[in-house]
Amino acid sequence: MSRPARGSSSPGVFLADTDLFFFYLRGGRYESQAEKVLKAADSGVLDLRTSSEVYDDAITAMRADGLSLELAMSFVGDMKSFRHTPLPMSAEIAEDALSLYYLHGGRRKLSYFDSFHVATARRYDLPLLTSDGFILEQSGALSLEVQSLASWK
Repeated sequence: MSRPARGSSSPGVFLADTDLFFFYLRGGRYESQAEKVLKAADSGVLDLRTSSEVYDDAITAMRADGLSLELAMSFVGDMKSFRHTPLPMSAEIAEDALSLYYLHGGRRKLSYFDSFHVATARRYDLPLLTSDGFILEQSGALSLEVQSLASWK
């Protein structure tokens, strides 16, 4: 899925995973692409959605890395400052996520939290904006439309 043309009357809509926020707020190989995505969302050119699990994903990752609860709280506050709409969790999404994780999960495959992002994108019929290699390579098997964060210019 490509971004909308400039001057388009309707913004492109994507569901983003947690890495978008990590790349922008903490740095990394796709920091400049993440900045462009978040600026496009803040200006209304892009309608950015997330799974409601994006916050738990970020907090859990930071705590697993030994970072303080205060830093995790600050990070979530920073995430909130960007224009995005978290989509609610449902029993159907949770079931789909667990099924996806059962079928495709494991080391260097679909992570537990990514299964929730994928299930949410599928449930709401949205393309997933991600940098995750497994998801990008296995989008067909996951029945998912994807957009690589790396290709965001």
